[in-house]
Parts: sequence; C-alpha cells; structure tokens
Amino acid sequence: MKPASGDASRFPVFYTVIGGITASVGLELFLHPHDMIAGGVTGISRLMSLYTQEHFGLLLFVLNLPLMLLYSLSTHKPMLLRALPGLFAFSGSAIILSPFPAVSGHPVVCALGGGICIGLGAALTARHGGLLDSLGLSESDDGRPSTLLLIHRKIPLIQIVMLCNGLLLITAGFVLGWEPALYSALSCLAAYETTRLMFTGLRRMVCVVSKKQPTVEDAIYRRLRLHSTPIEGSAAQIKGKIKSESDKKEQMVIIYSVHLLDLQRFKAAIQMADPQAEIMYMKRWEA
Repeated sequence: MKPASGDASRFPVFYTVIGGITASVGLELFLHPHDMIAGGVTGISRLMSLYTQEHFGLLLFVLNLPLMLLYSLSTHKPMLLRALPGLFAFSGSAIILSPFPAVSGHPVVCALGGGICIGLGAALTARHGGLLDSLGLSESDDGRPSTLLLIHRKIPLIQIVMLCNGLLLITAGFVLGWEPALYSALSCLAAYETTRLMFTGLRRMVCVVSKKQPTVEDAIYRRLRLHSTPIEGSAAQIKGKIKSESDKKEQMVIIYSVHLLDLQRFKAAIQMADPQAEIMYMKRWEA
C-alpha cells in the first residue's frame, strides 16, 4: 500500500497554457497552411480572418469572450476567469506561430496531426478547469450548461455544437473549396476522438482504505466529480480483510476508477480529506 502523496497539479493554469499552445500548434503548423479549419468558434474565426484581414488570433479571442461570459452568467460559476489563461495562450501563440510554414506538405498528414494536437490541447485545458473554444469538443466542462433554452424548449448543447460544425464545414466548402473542407472534416474527427480518448481512455482501479469514508467520498466528488465503484467479487473480499494495524478496527474500502491523468489530483484530494488514508492500485487497466 502507498500513502496518498502530494499533488502535481497544484498549478492548473500551467496546464491550461500548455493546452492552448498545443492547440495553436495544430492550427498554425498543420491546418491553416493547407486552408483547413477547425470546428467551433475557432473555425469561424479563421473564415472571418480571411475576409476581414484581421488576425486570426485576435478574432479568436474576441469571439470567444461573449459566449464564455454567457456560460458564466447562466451557470453562476467563474468560468471566464478560469478560461482566460488558456485562451490568452491559444490566441497569443497563434499570432506568434502564424508566419511559420506547414510541418508537412501532405494534407492528410496535416489534417490528422492538426486534429490530434487540437484534441490534446483542448482536453488538457478542460481537465484543469479551462476552455479554449466556447463551442469546444469536451462534454465534461463544468462551466458550460448541458442544455440551452431556445423557443421554450431545452435543446442539448451537443446538438447545437454538431449543427454549428456541420454548417461551418459546408460554408468552408463554398469558401475554401470542397477538398480542404473534406480534410477539415477529417481533422475535426481526429480532434474529437483524441479529446474523447483523453477523457475516457486508460483508467486505473484504485482502492482507498480510510476510516472517514463519507469525508473522502465527498472530497473526491467535489474535486474530480467521481463516484465510487460498487464493490463486487474479489474486491468485496478485500473489504473484509483490511484492518487497522494500530487498533484492529475494520477500515472502509472505497474503490474508484480513475483516469491516468487524474491520479495526482485524486491522491491530493484523499490526503486533504484523510491524511491517514492509504491507497492501493489494482493491476487491471481499463480502456
């Protein structure tokens, strides 16, 4: 067994900035040199920059602000403040990288490479409380409402995002040509799958041994929005066998399925809730 240790994610702003830079690399070094666009406000900003002669990075920042402010007001959460560092890094690094040539002359390579970079950047930023695009790909952003009230009917936000991206790709087909639009669609698919993998990819089963089960469960839910996994089979046997070394009183075992990227924050939450708690990792990994 290992005691819960310190948190390597004490500086979430650092990760949101790295995510913004990674996403801008995907845009400026892969997609834009081949007239491809990304989805969401990022793609809208690119199309507008081609006709207004305003810099893409500036439009990206200006167009995202109203929607992020709307999300903050509708959810009563300080989302705008959490999103600003990553958005600054995203738009600023796009300005810096715009003069550089494409990494590759093959559009398929650039479509896939750009989509992967954008997906990695968006997921890394969202995992640490930020947001690069107000119509981003992540479904786990706490700051965004899950539905919007339009014409007295609640419409799931994901449907609105898909509709906007579809219309954007069709517009790109008329403006930039259908071949770049098809490559752009491939890039959007790569970005979506990369983001999905970052959120639902490798997970590790973790047993938390603590006498303060309600406190630990509450702390982990508030920090990571994770619920404990029901104890079944061999895990139920563990619960009956683990006892305190000092007073021999039975301790409670809580089992969680934790994403690889959340392990440090998970351990930090346990340490704050119960410094005496211990964790042990099960060997089985989930995809």
